[in-house]
Amino acid sequence: MLIVEDDSDIASLLAEILENEGYVAAAVSDGDDLKGQLDPRPDLIVLDLRLARGSAEQILQSLRARDLGDVPVILLSAAGDLAERAKELGVSAFLAKPFELDDLLVVVRRFA
Repeated sequence: MLIVEDDSDIASLLAEILENEGYVAAAVSDGDDLKGQLDPRPDLIVLDLRLARGSAEQILQSLRARDLGDVPVILLSAAGDLAERAKELGVSAFLAKPFELDDLLVVVRRFA
């Protein structure tokens, strides 16, 4: 599982929580770092919508271009009104920040 989150504290916390649940999780801070983490193919990507460098849209386009468009993506955003936009982007699930950790785990279990 790959976490793409530019806030290193949040990324580390999410990775630790998911690892405590038995998942193997790696965290990167932006789309540039993501490129080095796509081999081996991740089974799930947790992606923050707004990144310091790059955007979720660019990352999703890159995944599709690399024939990784079928990897489930959970999109995270502090803008809770983006559920419809998330559907347009073709992500597997959307969680508005702040979210309950149990809600994240339910969604991760559905796709991992």
